[in-house]
Formats: sequence, structure tokens, C-alpha cells
Amino acid sequence: MFRRRGNNFGNDDEAMPSYPMHQSNKTKNNGMSKPSLFAYRYTTKGVVIFRAIVAVVILLCILWGCLIIKIARDISNDGGGNRLPRGLIVRPKIERHRFGNKLRQRIKRLELRLEGKSPMLDVNQMESPVLVFTFKRADYFERAMWKLYENHPAQKYVQQKSNLQERHDIGRTIGAPIIISQDGDDPEVKAVIEAYREAFEINLGIPLYRIEHYRPPEDKQEEVQIDSWDIDPKPYQDLARHYGWALEQTFSGAAYDLDTQHDRHISKPPLPQRVVILEEDIEIATDFFSLMNATADILDSDDTLLAVSGYNDNGKTQHVADSKRLVRSDFFPGLGWMMPRRVWDGVESHPNTALKNNWAPNGFWDDWIREPNIRLGRQVLRPEVSRTFHFGNIHGVSQNDVKHDLNQILLDRVGVQWEKEDLSYLKPEWFAESYWGRVSNAKLVSTEADAKFYIAHSDVRLVYNSLSHFETLAFNFDIMADEKAGIVRTGYEGIVEVRYGKGEFILFLTPPYVSEGSPPSTFGKKAWTNVDKTTLLQSFGLSIPSEEDWQMNW
Repeated sequence: MFRRRGNNFGNDDEAMPSYPMHQSNKTKNNGMSKPSLFAYRYTTKGVVIFRAIVAVVILLCILWGCLIIKIARDISNDGGGNRLPRGLIVRPKIERHRFGNKLRQRIKRLELRLEGKSPMLDVNQMESPVLVFTFKRADYFERAMWKLYENHPAQKYVQQKSNLQERHDIGRTIGAPIIISQDGDDPEVKAVIEAYREAFEINLGIPLYRIEHYRPPEDKQEEVQIDSWDIDPKPYQDLARHYGWALEQTFSGAAYDLDTQHDRHISKPPLPQRVVILEEDIEIATDFFSLMNATADILDSDDTLLAVSGYNDNGKTQHVADSKRLVRSDFFPGLGWMMPRRVWDGVESHPNTALKNNWAPNGFWDDWIREPNIRLGRQVLRPEVSRTFHFGNIHGVSQNDVKHDLNQILLDRVGVQWEKEDLSYLKPEWFAESYWGRVSNAKLVSTEADAKFYIAHSDVRLVYNSLSHFETLAFNFDIMADEKAGIVRTGYEGIVEVRYGKGEFILFLTPPYVSEGSPPSTFGKKAWTNVDKTTLLQSFGLSIPSEEDWQMNW
């Protein structure tokens, strides 16, 4: 006996068996049991779920298809649509959420499969990594990374659509690979790193490695006792520990084994021959890497050099003019610099001079490098117009103690192809002879007023007789007044220069020993000598500071 289901299943012609209530639901029919009403409804519900899943899959396929069509249209459209103009470098988007970041990476990979990835840089060209230090200022770090990405030398090959063979023929690439050393595990900083890892590796073919320096909890950090200061030494100590650890990981090649999470297959680079060092609050100029590349061979071959820096401590807008001029200096400035392997590992002729042997035991790593027994008379190359700009004025290690001066430093906007410049004048003996000739022939004046008057017509020389006298002159000419171990900031053989009024001519502040005659026999020739402060000041003809002055100066 049967009865109609009506519209329960939406089909009036569909019939369902009906049995008396006293009969078993498992009425035999040729040895087979009839399906129960519960089983029938359960099966129907599964069909509905299956259809829903199929519909969702079809919808996703349609969306992916539309995305692929849009990407293909953008790629094939040379003049319109949403395609970015050639030469335009897009700033990476920082995705704070892990899922969103992974999804965006997959979409990016799909785009690159359609238009072609940038070829990976030959590992033999990656012997000059850039090492970037960061802690937890993600906004500053992103700004620094953007300028690093925008001004990286690999950009020009991508913009020119260079093929793989052309990239293999370019030789050394300064700034490859990228190594980010993070002090701790701040998640916002990690998000920035991942965004730029994708940008460098997929867009430019430059590997990016992240290494993490363990930062112990505040209550477990080792306390280092140093002299009493008017600033908190602990941030400097933490930074010094991070610096020493990361430099060793980089020069030893261990950094390449600590991070294996890459967006593409990466071959292990060779051991670095030199390292470019930046921090999370340093912005680089467009020709920063060109400067490092042009001076790399000089740095490698001249053992009287300690480093090359892109920074001029006295590089305020009103004090500099010549964007193509480089000088030698006895004062180590840091803030965007390059160090060769021989300085970190030491050289055979001076095996005990390796910086890695006893790195900054009391913190203040930059002042430690300036110590006479560490620097050993070696000099630094630096530009007249800075190629780096320090913008980190909040929550920094220096606690804003030089904020006023840092904010006024001019970052070069001209851009120089340094590889095309003749830099032979930087050889130590040639530079010393040329520099002495210009300084000694400058017009000697006795007052600040005369110096400011005559500087419009010729080079001018004004003598200081002591460190305290220099401090007064520096304050009046608005330049840095401090010194370390008798070396005034930016000084070369005790001589400090500025283009007062940003003119053609230079004002030289000189110790008394400078005269119109021949230079002293040791002028520009103090490399590999450990000259203490008292001896150095006496050789410059300066008065020896009192005990109180000793304590005031570093």
C-alpha cells in the first residue's frame, strides 16, 4: 500500500511506501530490508551538503579565473589599464596577519609565473652583504627598509628587464644578500621583514635572511659596571652585544644557516669579504651603494683604512656643497658604513688587532672603536655631503642627546655614479700631500669675524690652542664640538673643515702645528700606531687639559 508524500520533497509524483503501525519497519522483501524514513532523510541531507560544497568550489574557481584574466590583461596592456608605468617601484604592503600575508604571497607568486620572475643573482656576486640591525621600532624599520629596497643596485637591472646572462656579467653587487638581525622577536618587526623578504627575493632576485639575537628578560640581563655617566648605559650595552653577535654570524657565514625560510630556492652565498652596516633608523641616499661599490677595492687594499662611512657629522646644509668630494678622517662616524673582513678577523702582520677578539666589553661600541689601541691610527673614508640620514629621534639608544644636530644633516639628492669618478686622490700619501697644501695655503686669520668675512673669497684658516678653545669655536660655527682620545669629530690630523655659508671655499680650524712650511714627517702616516691622548695633543701643539677637562671629554 502506498500514499502520496505531497510536496514534502517538492515532487508530487514521488511515492513512498507506507506500512501498518504494528508491522516491523524491516518488512522482508525477497530477503532485502526496505529503507527507513530516517535513512532516507539522512541521505538527502548529505546530497544537499555536497551540492553546497560543489557550488562554493565553482564560485572560488570563477573568482580565481577572474583574477587570472585581470592579471594577464594588466601584463599584456603596455599603455593603459592598471599596469604600473615602467620604472615605478612599488612599496611593499605590510600584512600584520599571518593568513593575509600567506594569501598575498600566493597571489604574488601567481602574478610572477605569468610575467616571469626576476632571475636570482649569481651567488658568486653575493660577497658583500648588507647587515641591518633592528629591535622593535617597526615604523622606523619599515622606512629604512623601503629606502634600502628603492635604492638597491639590483633595481636597475629589473627596470631594464635584464636577462639571466646579463645579471651574471655585472660582477660584484654591494648589498647582496640582505641580512636582518632582529634583537628579540617583536611581531610587528617580523611582519616588515616578511614583506620585504618577498619584495627582495621575488622582485629583485636578492636573498633576504632573518637572524634573531636572543634578548634575555630584563631581570636576567647581565649588568656591566662602567664609569658614572649622565645617560643610561644599558641600551648601549644591549646594542653592543647585539652588534658583536650579528657581525660574527655574518662574517662566519652562520647567518645563512640560521634562516631557511625563503620564497624561492636559494643557494648558499660565499663568506663575505666586506659588510655594509645599517640600522633601523637610517635612510640611505640614491647613490649610497654606488659609493660603497666604488670604494670597496680601496678599502680592501689599503690597510691604513678602518672603514668607509656614508656620514658626515658636520654635514649640515649650510656647511657642505661638493657632492662628489670624499675625504679621509681620523674620526670613525658610523651611521651607515662598510667594514672589510681583514678588520673583523685581523691581518697576519697584526694578528691581535681583530675586532672580534674582544668586542666592546663595556658597551658603547662606536666609542670603543675610536679608542687609540683599537683604531691604531687607521682612518675612514667619508663624503662631504652625507649619503645617510639618521631619523630615529624616538626611543633610540642615544635618547635624543644629539637630536638637534642629526635633524639638520643634509642627505644628498644629486646622485653620483661613483664608479665613474677618479678616486686615486684618496691614496694616503697623495691625500696627505694635497690636503696639507690646501690647508697651509689658506688665509690665516685671528678672529671669528675675519674668518666669516674672508670665507667669501678664499679658503680660511683659524687656529685653536686647546680642546676647550676648539669647543668654543665649534659652538660659534655650529659644528660638533666633542672629541674622543684627542681626535675631534670629523678631524684629519686635528684639522676640521666646514664650508661656512655653503660657499665655494672652506674654513679650516687647525691646531698650532699647521704652518706654511712642509708638513711633519708623521702627517697622515700614523696607521698602526697606538698614540695616547696626551702624546697626540702634544704633537698637535695643543695645551694639555686639566683633570676636570679630562673628565668632561670622552
